[in-house]
This record gives sequence, C-alpha cells and structure tokens, in this order.
Amino acid sequence: MARNEPNHDLKRLLSEAGLSGEALARSVNQAAAETNRVLRYTRKSVASWLAGSRPPAPVPALVAEALSRHTGRLVTVQETGLSLVPDQPMDALRATGGCARAALAMLTAADTGPATRRAFRALPFRLANVPPAWSEPSPAPMTGARQLGAGELDALAYATSYYAETINTFGAGHGRTALPAYLATDGAAFLTARADPETEKRILGQLSRLTHLLARMCVDCGQAGAAQQYFNVAAQLAIEARDRTLYAVTLRAMSAQLGQLGHHDTELAELALAAAPEDSPPAVRSFLMSHLAVARAACGDARPSLSALSDAIELHGGRDSDPATPFGGYPVAALHYQRGLVHQALGEYGKAASAFATSLRNRPAQARRAQALTLARLSEVLLLEGRVEQACASTERLLDTCGHIRCPRTAERLLDLRRRLLPHARRPRVRAVVSRLDGYEAHHALSTSLVR
Repeated sequence: MARNEPNHDLKRLLSEAGLSGEALARSVNQAAAETNRVLRYTRKSVASWLAGSRPPAPVPALVAEALSRHTGRLVTVQETGLSLVPDQPMDALRATGGCARAALAMLTAADTGPATRRAFRALPFRLANVPPAWSEPSPAPMTGARQLGAGELDALAYATSYYAETINTFGAGHGRTALPAYLATDGAAFLTARADPETEKRILGQLSRLTHLLARMCVDCGQAGAAQQYFNVAAQLAIEARDRTLYAVTLRAMSAQLGQLGHHDTELAELALAAAPEDSPPAVRSFLMSHLAVARAACGDARPSLSALSDAIELHGGRDSDPATPFGGYPVAALHYQRGLVHQALGEYGKAASAFATSLRNRPAQARRAQALTLARLSEVLLLEGRVEQACASTERLLDTCGHIRCPRTAERLLDLRRRLLPHARRPRVRAVVSRLDGYEAHHALSTSLVR
C-alpha cells in the first residue's frame, strides 16, 4: 500500500470490530497505559491513518491489540495496514514455530538493538495471548562443536542467583539492560553447544529461570508486552527442560501479571496449579494455591478465595527458610503478602493491614523491593480504612526504602499514594508527606527513562 493510499484494511477491521474512529483511539490510549505510556490519540488521528498515514512504532502494535480485544480474534500488525514491519517479535514463539531457542534469540536481539529496543519495550500486552501448552518434547540433543559441562552449569546457576538477588535488593531497574545482553551472548552460546541429555536439561532449566527473571524485570519496569513475550519463552524452555514445576511457576507469574494489569480471571491461576506435579514440594503448592486465592478474591469469589488461602497456609505450615537458590522456596513473608492481597480485594482492610504488617516483620533487611511493595500496600489499605496518620508513617518508611532501589512499579505506587493523600492535605503531617512525594517525581522520571 502506498503511503498516501487509503487504508482499506484498517477500515474493514473497524467495521468488523464495530468501532468508531474515536472508540479505536480511546482503546489504543488505554492499551498504551498498560505499559505506563500516555498517548492522546483522537478521532482525527484515526482519520489520518485511514487516509494512509502510518504512526510510529509501537502504535501499529497497539492498534492491532485494541482491535484484537474488540473482534475476539488475534489481529496482526500487518492486517492493520499500518506497518510494513512483520509481527516478529510481537509473537516470537509463533514466528519461530514454537522453538524457544530461536524465540529467545529474536527477543534479546530486539531488546538490545539500538534501533529496536525502544519499540520492543513498548509492545502492548496481548489479552488473547495463550501460553504454550505442556507437552512431552521429543529428544533433540545439543550437537554443537563446543562441549558443555559442570563449569557452564555453575556459571548459569550463579547468574540466576545474582540477578534474582539484584532484583530483590536493588529493584528491577538495575540489570534490566544487562540480563538480555547476557542471554543474547552467553545464553546463545550455551544453546548452540554440545551436551549430554542430563546437562542439556539442566541448562534449559537455568535459561528458563533467567528468562523468567527478565520477564519479572519487564513487569516491574512497566514493559507489559515484553514481559509477556519473555514469560512465554520461559514457559517453553521449561517444557523443553521437562520441568513441570518450573512451568507451573511461570504460568503463575503470567497470571499475576494479568491481574496487576486489571484483567481479573482465575483460569490461568487454576492452570498453573493443575500443571504442577502431584509430588511437588508443599512450598511450591502453597505458592501456587495462595495466588489462586488472590485471583479468586479479585473476581469477587470470597468463599473459594478464603478456602484456597486456608489451604495455602496449611500447606506452607509456617516453615520459613532461606533457600540456597532462587525458585527453591516460599518465604513466610511472601505468604502473608498474598494473604493481605486477598483481604484487600475482599474489602477487609483491617485484616489486610495486619497481614501486610506481619509480612514486613518477616522480611529480611536486604529484601528492599519486597519491603517497598508491601509498605505501599500497607499505606493504601490504611488510607482505605481511614487511618491517615498511620498511613503517613508507612509512606514515610516507603520513601526511605525507595531511596535504595530502582523499581518503576514501586514508584507508580508512590504516585498513586500521593493522589490518595491529597484529600487529607489539611493535616500538617499529610502536607509534609505529600511534599516528599512531590520531590520523588523527578527520581521516578529518571528511573523510568533509564530502563526504557
């Protein structure tokens, strides 16, 4: 289609979706907001696209996602007539025929390329996304020239521990650019080397964990579409590693992301629990069950939610440990955080505040990101309960903690707390806290720009 030729493809899609130009513009703006981007497209913008103009990336991808949500089917970028760029890496697994290794290479190339990084990190979250289904993969031995062994496995395990600790201690904004570069270089070298079947299985498992951690970084940095892509690949790598537990944990993370974006559904949470092996450790089943409780509570299903929460607490048994490796345990502080989310979703703010406070008491000093997210939730429920002075105290602790981390997701929670505090601005302590929050906005803008 020539640039100035009318876009008949987009016109047909608008008709299929039953959308006006104004409604499409509004849907595009809403999809962009899920990646913490503010767009102000209008009916006139859509009229310009229909006349043949093409907006810059990632707007064509946002248009495709908006139309997908209204038509009930997957609309590709090419179908919109807005871009000549293929849908890679908008759906890397589909583009590579379900090959996790090729998909990971495609994603990390887009994530690290100077010309593609910005558009990739702004990709929309695809509501119709279906994670890869569990299957028993056929053996496909790694047959490269380089022989892999224990040293490479140790290096991968160390990298997993390092990046997990970095996220938990300093926030997801640290290492966000380094991890995809590591996966694009060292990770790619591991995947093209030679290894015996057991070593290959363990390498694929470690790469699944690293990809999962990168997806978590993207979630915290407001890069919803990129996170979704990496989670899909992490799940596929877990399948190829024949690790059902790791696969279930990744589905759980994908369900949590869905809820954080305001799309409440229990299907993926139930699928995660069902995917776990029957002999999974109690901590793993508690981890999966507690999230199912949160998902049910968000849907307003009080009795099933509280039942799942009770099961999660019983499975956990209050046994706390400091696992030697990431993905190896479920801290009691994290369980109480999930308990707080359940009670908050059900409108039981006093119980939620108690759960979040208990979580904080059990958090180790170095878990700053978790402390910050918990303090933000505690401040929120205290305000909802009308305990303004206590909310101020909690927010002050949160501001102190945020000085040590770079986590745009936490920064967004602070800005939300500022909006919630403003109606009480006549109180001197509230004014002081709001003043501190105002000073934090510049820090938030810097944190966001450093990871975009």
